[in-house]
Amino acid sequence: MQPTPPKRRPGRPKATGTPPTMGQILRTASQLFMEQGFEKVSLESVAQACGVTKASVYYYFSNKSVLFTECLLFVLKIAHDQTALIVNGPGTLRERLLEVARKHMRNAHIDFESMMREASLGLDEEQIDRIRDGEQALHRLLASVFQRAMDEGEIRHRDPMLLSHVFTAMMTVRNRKEIVNDLQTLEQTSSEIVQLLWDGLTPHK
Repeated sequence: MQPTPPKRRPGRPKATGTPPTMGQILRTASQLFMEQGFEKVSLESVAQACGVTKASVYYYFSNKSVLFTECLLFVLKIAHDQTALIVNGPGTLRERLLEVARKHMRNAHIDFESMMREASLGLDEEQIDRIRDGEQALHRLLASVFQRAMDEGEIRHRDPMLLSHVFTAMMTVRNRKEIVNDLQTLEQTSSEIVQLLWDGLTPHK
């Protein structure tokens, strides 16, 4: 979800050149959080990456927890929308799941649950709930796709929400060097993941 810009305050900090937009800061900070996790990222490091003053970041985001929350909502919204385009597009369910896996596996970053555990002490309950709701939106999307495939007889009947969580959990292996390395590519791993899932969803001949 794109955050709503706060009410303007007087004395907006000025930076050299063109001042960054809220979206530019959000995109840069999102990348840093996804690559480094919560603890290693500071508002100062975000400012440096954007080429602006720390005050410029504070203008839009009052503290690190606010910035982190909006970044995760931003990333989750992108993931949801990109996944929706694939799973609601043409092709068999297996073909669409493979495309989702390929796209997801190309974006290697810190494990989501590890990052949330690390950040939990710095977030309030409302912030955690907002992030979890954004995460659940993606699971609800995948669950609806699995349910539709069950209704159409394409796959066996299983708990669709469980399948969604299993599928996304399987893709976290992208960060495991002993699995994804010079001997096995992301493409091969994506295919193996979908094959393992598919073997459990379709009747054996």
